[in-house]
Amino acid sequence: MNREEFEQARIFIYADVKREITLAKASQNPFKKLLLRMVGVPSGGGNFMAALALLSYTEFAGRLKNNDFSDGNSRRNFDDFFSHLGKEYKEFLASHNVYEIFRCGLAHEYYVKKDCVIAMRAGSNLRSGVGFDGRQYFFVVEKYFEDFKIAFSALGNMLV
Repeated sequence: MNREEFEQARIFIYADVKREITLAKASQNPFKKLLLRMVGVPSGGGNFMAALALLSYTEFAGRLKNNDFSDGNSRRNFDDFFSHLGKEYKEFLASHNVYEIFRCGLAHEYYVKKDCVIAMRAGSNLRSGVGFDGRQYFFVVEKYFEDFKIAFSALGNMLV
């Protein structure tokens, strides 16, 4: 993938996820929620859709990073890029099958394979966008996206 193609993919990825986060933020304001309703846009953001997209983009980024587009290496490519999202992600990956639980669950069953909350937004003290709090799994789109953008930008710099 050349730089121009990477930039086009980055624009699409960022626009899709940012749109859902922006809709979720707007839905927290009564006036903006009313405006959304007036133009026929349901309130909230697509939390499941955005989570699935981010997990798919994670696998795609791993394929780019490894220059590996063969079908048999999906998990390896996913895990490789997931571990580049940050220390917390790498530690979580060491003890959980993130690819199977989250990515395959959402892609094939439209639900995480364990008890899980998928939220668009969370408090600023969140250390990672995916994890297990001792009771249930969680996926927070906004935090995962922040961490994804950092790792994806670094990947883009490597590819050039």
